[in-house]
Amino acid sequence: MTDIKNVGGRYYPPFHRGWGGFAEELFHYTSRYFGATEAFLRNLSQESAFKMSGYRAENLSGSQRDLMAAVLSCHPGRDTGITLVGMVSAVVAGDPAVRPEWVECYSDLLVEVPKDEVLPQRTHRHEDYDADVAPLDPFLSIAERLQMAVAVREKHVEVSLHVLAEHLASPNATLRMNVHNAVIQAHNAGYVLRNHPHLTHSEAHAIADEDAI
Repeated sequence: MTDIKNVGGRYYPPFHRGWGGFAEELFHYTSRYFGATEAFLRNLSQESAFKMSGYRAENLSGSQRDLMAAVLSCHPGRDTGITLVGMVSAVVAGDPAVRPEWVECYSDLLVEVPKDEVLPQRTHRHEDYDADVAPLDPFLSIAERLQMAVAVREKHVEVSLHVLAEHLASPNATLRMNVHNAVIQAHNAGYVLRNHPHLTHSEAHAIADEDAI
């Protein structure tokens, strides 16, 4: 199975696609655009005070990296969000440990995958959106209402992650949840959000090979 992850000779199950680019920010490389990931986790876990400032993926201990891989192989939800919030907070605090209850919860996913082993295919559930609606339509519809420039090309959704983070942290709970769900739906459909600072509507239409707002 080609999407098994090999990191430093250790093999991990593939990330659930519902995490999209946020998984890369958490597990591989934390960029200066972490604000969107922070807002996503804050909304997912309902931990409004959560902050990622000071977090670096390279500071994960071995046990934390193993556990994070296990969590990221699961569907985004409140439980997985709470676990990741706790792990990120531990890394920020310089604590290399993992809580026993986390290990117990994800113990069946913590086994290192041998090099010649093949993981079973995971079934990605799409019950969160109507089969008659294109999976990217909710995100594009919200972007249009919010006047947020978006360009879709090569299965990437180019958008300013700074602007997206502001909407994911909106004081309007309904808007916050609608944006959050639209992001997960886009990820589940195989689209990856890619940061494009200062993207304008005219530029979006010029560079898109699919939809643009």
